[in-house]
Parts: sequence; C-alpha cells; structure tokens
Amino acid sequence: MQRGKILTLLSFLVGLGFTVYLLRAEGWHQIFALLHRAGWLLLLLPLVHVVPIFLDALSWRWLLDSPGRTSRLFLTWLALLREAVNALLPVARIGGEVLGVRLLGKSGVPIYTAAASVLVEVSLTLASQLVFTLVGLVILLATVADRQILHYILWFLVAATPAVGTVFWLQSRGRLFARFQSVLRRFLDADQWLMRVVDLEHLDAEIQRIYSRRWALLWANFWQLSGLFAGALEVWLTFWLLGNPIPLWSAVLLESLGQALRSAAFFVPGGLGVQEGGFLLLGAAVGIGPDLALAFSLARRLRELVLGVPLLGSWYIYESQRWQQRWQGQDASREGVI
Repeated sequence: MQRGKILTLLSFLVGLGFTVYLLRAEGWHQIFALLHRAGWLLLLLPLVHVVPIFLDALSWRWLLDSPGRTSRLFLTWLALLREAVNALLPVARIGGEVLGVRLLGKSGVPIYTAAASVLVEVSLTLASQLVFTLVGLVILLATVADRQILHYILWFLVAATPAVGTVFWLQSRGRLFARFQSVLRRFLDADQWLMRVVDLEHLDAEIQRIYSRRWALLWANFWQLSGLFAGALEVWLTFWLLGNPIPLWSAVLLESLGQALRSAAFFVPGGLGVQEGGFLLLGAAVGIGPDLALAFSLARRLRELVLGVPLLGSWYIYESQRWQQRWQGQDASREGVI
C-alpha cells in the first residue's frame, strides 16, 4: 500500500513538472493571454459539461436492476462526483468507481447490483471509447499527413482491442471474480478472509445477469457514445470561447484521441502532463498552435476545478448528513430502551 502511494505521488510530481515545463517552453504569457481573452465565459464550460455526464448517467441507469428506483438527478450527481474524485484526488482513476458503488449501495440499491453495474459500465466505457477512437483514427487518416502519430495510435488500438474483448468475455461468460477467488484460495490461502468481505461468486452472477439483458446493454452503449460525441461539442465550444474556432471534425479528433491517452495513462492522477502533452501533439497534427493547445488544456483543468471542488464539498455534506441521521437514530433507540 505504501509503495502504491509513493508511485502515485511520483507520477503526480513528474506530470506536474512536465506540465510546467511545457508552459514555460511554449510561452506562458501567450497561453494565459488566450485564457484572459475568453474571461468569465469559460465559466460556462462546467455547465456544458453536465450534458455528457447526464448522458453517461442515463447509460448507467440502464444497467441497474430497477432503474426507476434511482433518479436521473442522483445518478448524474454520482457520475459527476466519480469524475471529480478521479480528476482531483490521487486515486489513479479507480477511486471514483469505488465511491460510486458505495454511495449507490447506501441509496438503497443492493450492493452487489451496484458493484456489478459499475464494473459493466466501466467495461462498456472502454468499448465505447474504442469505437470513438476509431472515429478519430478515420478522421486522422483523412486529414493528417504526419504518419508517425498514426502509427502510435494504431499500436494503441492493436494492444487495446484484445484486452477489452478479453475483459468482456471473462465478465459475461468466464466468471472472472470467481476465478480470481480460486487463485487466491490456491496460492495465498486467503479465501476465508475474502469470503467474509465479499462473495465473488455472487458478484459474478450479478454481472452475468446484466450481460443477459441485451437491450439494456445496447441502450447503455448508445447513451455512452452519445455522451462522448457531446464531449466533442464541448471541445468545439471551448475553442470558440478562446477566440479560435476549429472545425467540428477537429474537435471529435481531439476528444476521441485525448480520451484514449488519458485512459492509457490511468495511473497518473488526473492525467497530469499526459493531457497537456497529448493535446500539444494532437493539436500540431490538425494545425493548432502549441499555445492554443495548452490554453485549451488549461481551460479544461479550470472546468475540472470549478465543477469538481463543489462536488467534493457536496459529497462531504452528503456523508455528514448520513452520519447525523445515523447518530440520531442510535440516540432514539437508546431512549426507547431506557
């Protein structure tokens, strides 16, 4: 555990150092001048970003057993909070998913259903991002002369496609977590402790039951893809606010391949440095100058902060209220006994 924290801190510091280096190398005066020109209009981006997250929440809702029991508003808040935790806290892009399971379970959804829905949703996200990346690749083939970038992306797709396919097969047919439990039982003698914490066979059964609902999976995938393309519209709007509008196809390319880079660098907190370097590289491929590419990346970081910090605060308030209700309930039960 301690080693993981050290690696996370080191990756954060390296990413931060690389970001500062890029800003200095490309001229931070010009970069911040672009942000200053957009001014308060950049505060519209957090509101716009709610749209793709709402579409993601609709996707997640389709995977739940009784979607009518969980409101769209609550799931949207929870999806926004998951993203804020992954972007702003040193959790290597998995803490948000763990939190999503926990809070969904506390809202009344059975905990195994909640965990299975998040695991399947993450797998569907990987598949949707793969399709979205292919769209970006087609645009790249049609418009970009720099074949070196194309080679990098092709290698990424070659490596990612079998991995995503294997995850889907193991989840839907291969009893992934029960196999994991069997390995622990054989090599680590940890089965008894693990069974006290979680029933992995029950989790596998829930996952396979979700995969058996084909129409739900299709609708969930549809809303996820819709959310990704809505994210491309957000990219287009950001460049427009920065005073340098770009074609819509360029926005799709930047969003699709930028998402792929951040997913590949999941171990770096917030994708710090990876996002900046990726947009610099992709921007050069479509004729966007380095100062504008970095200004766009900083505008996205600003949106993450403006939206994410209040969300983390709302999480604190939500947890405080739950603890207060629990304490009041315990006090009332003691009074009843007395």
